[in-house]
Amino acid sequence: MAELPYSFHLGSNKNRKASARSNARNNVSGSSSLANNGIQNYQQLSKVNNHDFRKYENDNDYIYQLKGTNDIVYDVKEFYKTEFEEARLEYNNKQSRPSRRIDDYFEYVNKDEKRDLACEIIIELGNKEYWDTKDFEFKREMVNVYEEHLHDLERLVPEFKITNAVVHLDETSPHMHIVGVPVKDGCKTGLSKQVNKSSVFTKERLEHIQNVMREKCIDTFNKYFEKENATLKTKERGRNKDIHVKDMVNYQELKKELEINKRSIDKNNDKIKSINTSSKELKDLLSGLEESRLGGYKLNNKQKERLQDLIKDVESITDYFDNYKNVINNISSINDNLKYQKDRNNKVENDNNKLIKENQKLKMRNTELKEDRDFVHAVMDKRLDERKDFITYLCKNANSKDSTTSRFFRQVVNDMNSKNLITDKEHRVIFNPPRTINKSEINKALSSINREMDEAAEEFYQTNKKDDYYL
Repeated sequence: MAELPYSFHLGSNKNRKASARSNARNNVSGSSSLANNGIQNYQQLSKVNNHDFRKYENDNDYIYQLKGTNDIVYDVKEFYKTEFEEARLEYNNKQSRPSRRIDDYFEYVNKDEKRDLACEIIIELGNKEYWDTKDFEFKREMVNVYEEHLHDLERLVPEFKITNAVVHLDETSPHMHIVGVPVKDGCKTGLSKQVNKSSVFTKERLEHIQNVMREKCIDTFNKYFEKENATLKTKERGRNKDIHVKDMVNYQELKKELEINKRSIDKNNDKIKSINTSSKELKDLLSGLEESRLGGYKLNNKQKERLQDLIKDVESITDYFDNYKNVINNISSINDNLKYQKDRNNKVENDNNKLIKENQKLKMRNTELKEDRDFVHAVMDKRLDERKDFITYLCKNANSKDSTTSRFFRQVVNDMNSKNLITDKEHRVIFNPPRTINKSEINKALSSINREMDEAAEEFYQTNKKDDYYL
């Protein structure tokens, strides 16, 4: 059973903070030296575009695009034009001074030092150790996992408008780059609809999003890789990464403290042995003393020195036993902490068992839904095949060498088209048939018409795109 870490990383920009800007002004370099991977402006958006689509490299066969075009800058600009245009015009109409009007909201946000132009989220399941054991075909299946995961994010955070998403298979492990724009509606000042990362991704909501998404990701992974039967590694509190049980909160500190206390106990045990030995020597020394004339005892120099050493040992006993008492108290506290951790782990295990049972039920339900879906697809394929047979039949008769038959069926085809029983494309193929009239050639003719329509639509789009005005 594989145990996989999950990472949901939202790009941040610590350089935006007032404290960071203050430090930058006071530094000789003029920078804060803080990590910054947020998309603050056009230049940083271009860097994201260059990385996500490897603009500086020729080989991008390991890059799979899930949403948007191969130009992230274009995608974001187009989104700004469509999403904020109505709010921009409404705002401008209320301004009496031309200098307060906004000509281009994209450029307006681009120049705003306190606002992000867009956001990037990087999602990764697994690590190098796991993925090094898998071949490329196995990794490529992650494209399907991440595509479903992308839809999960859109449903969970509808205010985060995703403009581009791409999966990379050419690095340490398969991961997904998502670029989007966080939108806040109903604003009281400025535009009624604005870019606002801090409102969409609050600390509490981001934690909730991460928790929900990590569970959805492992479920989707197991749907595509049932044999792996993977589970998630424990998430470290307050961090956007996963950890082993050995790295859980307080564990390492408790372990270190236990080792220190063990050394202290060993040291005290050695001292107690030394004291026991000294006590025996003291008894022997006292029993060997000579009585003096005055009723006391005589001590030679050697006995005197040894007695002084024993007195020092006895004086140190109190200190060592006080220390020993502290060690015992520490061990008691550590045991309480370990008991708490054990109880907590038992609770987590029970919760996991419940989740496993729920997942099993969901898997059964998913299997049933898959069977239903396959049945529907089979029926649809059958009906589609029957329709192609019918169109072929109409085409043959409408183009029959017998004029009576041809005239009759052409009238039938026109009537059916007027009543929307056959499409305009089918009508066109029947009246402009291929040289050989059979189901295969009819299908090719319909596909050719679809391509022509797509090309015409693209040509129309490109023509209008040149006439569009935007910076």
